[in-house]
Amino acid sequence: MKNTEKIVMEIISNVILKKKRNLVKLEANLREDLGIDSIKMIAIASMLVEKGIDVNASDASIDFTRIETVQDVIDVANSIVSQ
Repeated sequence: MKNTEKIVMEIISNVILKKKRNLVKLEANLREDLGIDSIKMIAIASMLVEKGIDVNASDASIDFTRIETVQDVIDVANSIVSQ
């Protein structure tokens, strides 16, 4: 089984500005703390799919507007992996 938390943290670190990478923590707010906008959220979703966590094919309807923190992304990824 993949280490979902590690994968998500790595993906988020890759899409944000280098100067903010030290702020990537579970409780970090994606928009306010890390500067992640809707375009970067799409990039995160695409990278998750590339890693085998298919957020697009999930049976559960995912409301991406409710994802606020790094932990929220990990929770969604874990729920997909466990399906």
